[in-house]
Amino acid sequence: MNGKENRIILIFILILFFVQPSCQTSFMERTEIKDIEFIRVVGVDKSTHTDGNVRLIIATQSVQGAGGSGTPKKESEILHSEGKTVFEAVRNFWNYMDKRPFWGHLEFLIIGEEAAKEGLLKYIDFFSRDPELRLNLTVFQVEGNSAEEVIKKANSPKKFVFEKLAGVVENQWGQSVYNEVDLMEVMYILDKDYLSLYLPSIRLQQLTEYDQEEEAAMDIVTGGFALFHGDMLGGYLDSEMGRGLNWLKNKVKSGSITVKSPEGNDVSLEIMRSKVKLKPKLVNEGLSVSVEVNIITSLAGLRSNEDLFCAETIEHLEKQQEQYVREVGEMVINYAQRNGMDIINVGDAVWRKYPIQWEDRFKENWREEFQDISFHIIVKSKIEKTYDIVQPNQSEKGN
Repeated sequence: MNGKENRIILIFILILFFVQPSCQTSFMERTEIKDIEFIRVVGVDKSTHTDGNVRLIIATQSVQGAGGSGTPKKESEILHSEGKTVFEAVRNFWNYMDKRPFWGHLEFLIIGEEAAKEGLLKYIDFFSRDPELRLNLTVFQVEGNSAEEVIKKANSPKKFVFEKLAGVVENQWGQSVYNEVDLMEVMYILDKDYLSLYLPSIRLQQLTEYDQEEEAAMDIVTGGFALFHGDMLGGYLDSEMGRGLNWLKNKVKSGSITVKSPEGNDVSLEIMRSKVKLKPKLVNEGLSVSVEVNIITSLAGLRSNEDLFCAETIEHLEKQQEQYVREVGEMVINYAQRNGMDIINVGDAVWRKYPIQWEDRFKENWREEFQDISFHIIVKSKIEKTYDIVQPNQSEKGN
């Protein structure tokens, strides 16, 4: 064996010497998927047990095979952990969970009301910072309760709290009384001193009826927004004003508007399309904003046998829906200006159109400037169709 071969053998032995321990470490750190708990929703509260602590709540979910032709059994546990920081509370789950919690699949972050009153930043820093987490997770604000109460009372073996939240998010377009706000948008708004944060609000309500044998879980009801001064909870918009905010932000997808027929009967119109433009205008040092709204609706239902499909009646209905859109938009604008909260993102619109004036004049004192803006809401609407019938049944008989 020559010297060259000896060197090759020596190098090979050294490689084995250094690689083997690292391989052993790698295998030791690997976790089987059956030993991982995938966290889909987490609640964040201010601790009521230890002053200054953070309290986290999660709901585990599992499906146990029933065997044969039986129905698989769903199971869920409510777990909680506390710590001085969110990260410490996250790691404290490891002290007693039989599976390792994995946060990379987290989709919903629920903030309790008391935590939001104290300030969001200390509670969301971990979720913004940790590379395991996705920034497109949806953030909800609980109205009038803790996140723990929502997760405990809304969760059931038949339908996990995650499934309920996923359902209301999937169907939110039907009324457009709120919209999703993800963690990335929260971070963006909180970094902009001139903007005010808004989050979709949720609350508990008993709407679903259960059999006596079944465990009665409460429903999660959405509608409206929580508004913030900086990172601290400042108030709420109800469902009607929530839709008004969505109109101003061009986020209305559908919904119902109820108006009156010429004879005073209720008529429901379905929003088919909506488009909104914010147009800032600077004249003689005065700033005004035109809000141009264009909506298309369809006649979806009425509580009479009136024949409504004539030009005069359609115009009568269109004027009412235009007035409705103006009124809910004005309610939101008045609330926002009264509280100095730019939840409409007017600041961004002004910055894009007047970048020099924005830096020189508006940016530093935007909250005060925002309160003095003159808003003009211009609504144009059209009732486009009546679906499968033009005249209601028995319309020839009159009322």
